[in-house]
Amino acid sequence: MIYLKELNENNWLEVVNLKVSSEQKKIFPIPNVYWLGISRYEEHTTLYAIMDEEVNIGLIGLGYDEDGVSGFINPLMIDERYQGKGYSRKAMELAIEVLKTDYKTSEIHIAHRKANIVAGKLYESLGFEIFDEDEQDYFRKLK
Repeated sequence: MIYLKELNENNWLEVVNLKVSSEQKKIFPIPNVYWLGISRYEEHTTLYAIMDEEVNIGLIGLGYDEDGVSGFINPLMIDERYQGKGYSRKAMELAIEVLKTDYKTSEIHIAHRKANIVAGKLYESLGFEIFDEDEQDYFRKLK
């Protein structure tokens, strides 16, 4: 059973030690420990461990976007040992539900590197549409 568990003093260290493949690090090299600082001091997101039963398999962050109304998902990562098993999709579905229900958002934003084609296909399949872009990223929204 896949579920989200808020990071706390008991699970944060195991989650920050999860990592993506070497190939994926070329696209997005930021380690999980970085997200702890960003979540508290910059983006003000709540970080969750993505759990399969009692095993930490990934990390996802949820919060309000800069407008204070729209939801935002950042980061989303699945440890290299658990990729390709549908965990990202399930984690996204759970995150969307939390943002709709608990945060009362009617729109959710997410960004990803243009080079991350797999992420782009996932977000598109979940209904996220591109609304903006810069040199390296696509910015998507789900209404």
